[in-house]
Amino acid sequence: MALWTINPNQDHDVYTTVYLLKDALRSALSDAWFFERTALPKTEMRGANHAEIAARLGRFRDSCKGLQEREALMLMKLLRARSWAAELRKLVPEFQLDIDQFLDATEPCETMHGEFMKDKQSMFHGGGTLARFLSQRKPVMSGGPASADGSYLVGGQKALYELRAACEVFLGQIEEEFFSSEPETVKPGLPLAFFEKLDEQTASPLPEPLH
Repeated sequence: MALWTINPNQDHDVYTTVYLLKDALRSALSDAWFFERTALPKTEMRGANHAEIAARLGRFRDSCKGLQEREALMLMKLLRARSWAAELRKLVPEFQLDIDQFLDATEPCETMHGEFMKDKQSMFHGGGTLARFLSQRKPVMSGGPASADGSYLVGGQKALYELRAACEVFLGQIEEEFFSSEPETVKPGLPLAFFEKLDEQTASPLPEPLH
């Protein structure tokens, strides 16, 4: 469960910040995986009577609303992850390059979330608006901002796989930087022969055998 009650502006130690950052990233990834497994709803009305048309339109509206709410939630989690990443950047300057890469990759989330919130009142007023919502999220195969692999367009602007990859790569960098279990490498120092000679000099002599 994502943690949303902590204020990023408070003073936190490095590992508290890292923990909350990881929590936000993993939660955003769960939403990204949901969109990758979910097909966009369709409004097929051919051959349906009036009652069936009404039922299909109702299911269509409910499906679109579910996608809209899930997308808004994912963007909010990404914005929270960006806040914690900016906080970590101040605490661990040597990790700055990896943090900046994540912030650059997710920068459109700021604009998308703002546009999303402004449009929430009008998003579901009429079938035309629903069609617009879906058409903005279907990738343009050529001449548009999306890739040709059919990726969902978050906010109608950013390919979903790009945001997912940014989160996954950043999580891996965090694990390597702060939680790596690899043993520390031996730093270069005195040659091994020195320590072998020292062991010989300091070793306790063996006791004389009893007769």
